[in-house]
Amino acid sequence: MKTIATGAEAVLFLNDGGNVAKERIKKGYRLDALDDAIRRKRTRGEARLLREARRAGVYTPQITGESGYSIEMDFIGGEEVRDILSEKNMKELCSLMGEAIGKMHSFNIVHGDLTTSNMIFSGGKLYFIDFGLGFQSKRTEDKAVDLRLLRQAMESTHYKVAQKAWKIILKAYQDNCQDAGRVLAALAGIEKRGRYAKRD
Repeated sequence: MKTIATGAEAVLFLNDGGNVAKERIKKGYRLDALDDAIRRKRTRGEARLLREARRAGVYTPQITGESGYSIEMDFIGGEEVRDILSEKNMKELCSLMGEAIGKMHSFNIVHGDLTTSNMIFSGGKLYFIDFGLGFQSKRTEDKAVDLRLLRQAMESTHYKVAQKAWKIILKAYQDNCQDAGRVLAALAGIEKRGRYAKRD
């Protein structure tokens, strides 16, 4: 197997069959029994969210196997949105982004790490990956925080197009999220509190 990425929580391998295996790393600072329970729980949770997102109509890697601390899934050959988002393709990519996030939130799926590094554009489709920090929640505040994360990522990584891109994302989100009005009201509240905190 070939290592293709290493993160704080997991290592990604490309196996001989051409699939990706995501294996959660053992943490030496945790008691063995606790570490085992946490890694198993997070692995099951991520696999469940990947499947739920697909049921919601969002493109994610298809899971081909699951065990203990590892998820095996299809390899998605494409480009990270982080590397390709521009004025030229902004309308297409950001519309797909807002649509997918709206569908996830309608199914009470909170991704937890909405950055353009976790989106792959392949064959005209936008795939969402790495649900390791995700969870299910009906709370509008949780969904608003999800959007806030994306907005901050856009402003940091794609500052040249961030303002226009965000408007496109929000429009598509509103068209696809059943509870968009309440979520966006919660987002406005979070951003307002953030502005006050900066002044203080």
